[in-house]
Amino acid sequence: MLTLFEYHPNTGSPVELNTLIYPMHDLDIQTQMDVHEFKKRAQAGEWPSFAYPGAMTITAEGDIVGSGATPSADYVAKRLALVDAILPPIQVLTPRKHGFIRIQLDGWTETADADVINTDRSIPMQALYPAISPYQITWKAFLPVFIGTTSGDFYQVG
Repeated sequence: MLTLFEYHPNTGSPVELNTLIYPMHDLDIQTQMDVHEFKKRAQAGEWPSFAYPGAMTITAEGDIVGSGATPSADYVAKRLALVDAILPPIQVLTPRKHGFIRIQLDGWTETADADVINTDRSIPMQALYPAISPYQITWKAFLPVFIGTTSGDFYQVG
């Protein structure tokens, strides 16, 4: 179903999730709807109003998996690479986006991108099992669509 999921930061190296290193078990893409409520005066109910798609929230959940002869050292290196990719550098605060997400789903003939900011992340370390731990990363896209990298077509996913 999910052929490709990459995060490309403004600075630094991109990271590909949903691989053997960072297997993903949940991907939740939600589009907010901007709805304005207009109460009817001295009547029950509300007046119908326009509702427009707002921002898109993308949440990826999975695991960081260490391997090799020293799996805990490999895990730490992979964890630091993931954190380095998703957190913007402190000294670079001028861009309004942190990077973009590139995805491709089965049946798509092209990849599609969405400019994003990183809004939340959780990467807890498990003390007694140092070679694997979960991650949860949430990004906010400014548009409610992914845009095809070659065609410019809009892809509504969530």
